[in-house]
Amino acid sequence: MSFSSSTSKKVASNTIYQLIGKVVSMSITILTTVIVTRAYGREGFGEFNLMQNFPALFFIIVDFGINAIATREISQDWEKSVKYFVNVLFLRVVISILFILFCIISLQFFPYSVLLKFGIYLSLFLILTQALFTTTNIIFQAKLRYDLSTIGYIFGSILILIFVLIFTVLKLPVYLVNFSYVIGGIGAFLINLFFVRKVLKESGKDLIISKDLIDTGLIKLLLVQTLPLGLMFIFSQINFKADSILISIMRLPSEYNLNNTESVAIYGLPYKIFEVSLVVPTFFMNAAYPILVRHMMEGEVRLKNTFFKSITILASMGISASILGIILAPLAIEILGGSQFSQSVEVLKILFLGLVVFYLTQPLSWLIVTLGRQKFLPFIYLVSAVFNVSANIYFIPKYSFYASSAITWISELLILFMLLFFTHKAWKEKYA
Repeated sequence: MSFSSSTSKKVASNTIYQLIGKVVSMSITILTTVIVTRAYGREGFGEFNLMQNFPALFFIIVDFGINAIATREISQDWEKSVKYFVNVLFLRVVISILFILFCIISLQFFPYSVLLKFGIYLSLFLILTQALFTTTNIIFQAKLRYDLSTIGYIFGSILILIFVLIFTVLKLPVYLVNFSYVIGGIGAFLINLFFVRKVLKESGKDLIISKDLIDTGLIKLLLVQTLPLGLMFIFSQINFKADSILISIMRLPSEYNLNNTESVAIYGLPYKIFEVSLVVPTFFMNAAYPILVRHMMEGEVRLKNTFFKSITILASMGISASILGIILAPLAIEILGGSQFSQSVEVLKILFLGLVVFYLTQPLSWLIVTLGRQKFLPFIYLVSAVFNVSANIYFIPKYSFYASSAITWISELLILFMLLFFTHKAWKEKYA
């Protein structure tokens, strides 16, 4: 037995809703990229990219796997919805503030200009806005109502574009252009909060955000339950974001005739395109995860068939996207950056060469979580993070961003091999 007709429709529709939101968002990101590269040049885009990378390093870390655990609990018992939402919201605000303070202190030791540091300080508020927005998705994911989340997401993206255009036309500094993302994040959260209240009210519940609802016992339980996933996300983000930061501070090969900021720009442009391609497995599994949880409760055969259908679909999509990405790489870079980003073409081709690996690791990771064996994940991603950082430190001085491009998916390939081993182990433990 595989997906039922109604289940398939729910997963498909919610994946499509997320993709619609992401298409709009990424279209605006592409427009913003074109605007910044043309208006501020390679150096300006490099600074813009660094301003985005620092808070992005903490986006998933702030999530800490809480959404996965909270969604699992709420999917099984809707009566917990308000209590979980309020406590997760409170926890995320506290964690975000701590990370912002940590970043401010850490930046004192980076060899960046005063203006670049100031731009990064402003962009750190993205950690908070992303945490707030992510929390609202607990309700939407549990109820399979990503259509509502998409509305907020699109609204925030449109706000970003409006302010990017205004600030660019006024020829304001690039750090204010980047601050447009904070404004958009606030707008997206407010819209989503409105819809969260609506969904809860439809089920006879009222959302009252009060300190009286804060349950320290539940917060401690969430932290304990999510620790394996949280550590996994930390190590996963190191895999994704450490390379750009290392490129910005390390000695680079002189034959490329690029300084650190320009090298970040050359690497950052194709990486943005690459990240767009990764939203498909992410959104697919966001929609499929609650279904996997329910089918696990129905039995081994039900879960097995549902999982294999999911991973087959994603593998096919990954191979197709990889081939298409390699073919269209020159055109994409020419449109987004122009001739000054010609070196980005090879970077993008190298990244797309290993794209399918990312389409396979997502469902395997979430299957392990579904089986309740997330304790295996921190070790897997720690090994990969250590390899990633070590390889980048060794190869960046020799091959710069070309090395980082290959290391990105080689690290993920290492994750894939370990996931296959531990998925087999988790399945045997569950159904022995």
